[in-house]
Amino acid sequence: MNPIDEPLPWRVNTNASYVPLEYEGQTIGYCDPDYADELAHTMNEQITLNKALRMACRDLLKRMNKNTSRASELADRYIKQAKRPISGPRALAFMLAERQRELGLSPQEFFKFCDTFKISEQDIAEMADGKAVAPHNVAPISRVLGITPTDVESILGQST
Repeated sequence: MNPIDEPLPWRVNTNASYVPLEYEGQTIGYCDPDYADELAHTMNEQITLNKALRMACRDLLKRMNKNTSRASELADRYIKQAKRPISGPRALAFMLAERQRELGLSPQEFFKFCDTFKISEQDIAEMADGKAVAPHNVAPISRVLGITPTDVESILGQST
């Protein structure tokens, strides 16, 4: 039984109104009217941009005299590369790029900065390519990023 002053988990708010959000004539959910237009616009824009990317990939393949039927595969690869990774070596490369911006350093200045921690420009390039991080680089990377080596290993998906 609930104490008198504890709110009940289920309540009705008869003052709230929601509008249907539709996709191709089907109602897929309801949302606050303040966000409905922006949400629908964003979703439609995403579809348009996706089509444009696939068209650009088809044009690129056509100019290179390659098989244009692989345009979707190429577009998917670009989309995957554009997303911010949440784990693995590429995630660390993104974090290093953020650190560079925080410090206000040019790429060459940042490479020199990292080199003082024994992280080479090639090590950073390999992280950006998704290649494995050498165990001896975990501690220096943690110092550059200002996080613990355990956190770096966690981002890499390794156990300590």
